Amino acid sequence: MTTPLSSFIKKKLLGVNKNLVSLNDPYVVMSQLLKKHEVTGIIDAGASTGRISRRLLRRFPRAQVYAFEPNPVFIKALQDYAVEDRRVLPQFVALSDHEGSAELYVTKAAGSSSLFAPGERMKEMRPQGSSVVSMKKVELVTIDQWAKRNGDPAIQLMKFDIQAGELQALRGAVRVLQSSTLLVYAEVWFNHMYENGALFSEIDSFFRQYGFLLYDMYKLRYDTKGVIVSGCAIFVNAQKLGI
Repeated sequence: MTTPLSSFIKKKLLGVNKNLVSLNDPYVVMSQLLKKHEVTGIIDAGASTGRISRRLLRRFPRAQVYAFEPNPVFIKALQDYAVEDRRVLPQFVALSDHEGSAELYVTKAAGSSSLFAPGERMKEMRPQGSSVVSMKKVELVTIDQWAKRNGDPAIQLMKFDIQAGELQALRGAVRVLQSSTLLVYAEVWFNHMYENGALFSEIDSFFRQYGFLLYDMYKLRYDTKGVIVSGCAIFVNAQKLGI
């Protein structure tokens, strides 16, 4: 007989730091959750070199990926990838809840760059990688306005890895979320690593307003003091997926 505890143990395992880690590959989980639905449009926010876009396209080969990435260090890699695979459409802008422009904090570790300044906990955890090497003015767009300008493509799946900017981007995507989105895979923050960046509790509350619920969490990370700082989460439209 399966109990909640035995089900949990089957899905989780102690990792090298004695932290619980998921045995499930989130990309496999996403493909299983969406197997009865045709996925034609994916937003990859924080696309960097396109590494995650590649993984998503292996799972959803009929989709087009709109790869949003404002950091100029990744422009050439994304352009080269788009030449290699025409399903990838780079968008060299940042996502937010309004349109205009903002300063991007470009950090030594390019993947830590953000519209938000690195906080003290981030500096302690990643003293080298989180150091700001330059400020770059970038264009801001909302997903809803971008979609209107581009023929309103159906977006069934969104992935966010934009260093504490997830909630702002989601607030600018309400129309698309409600019209076509089935699943969102996002990096989430449990304690502040970026100044004024949104925390998991705020993102979870936002999703619940629009019929999405938390499905599972992956890749939990802790700082040097053992404080949980981040992870990745799958949120699903419960009604559309029958969950």
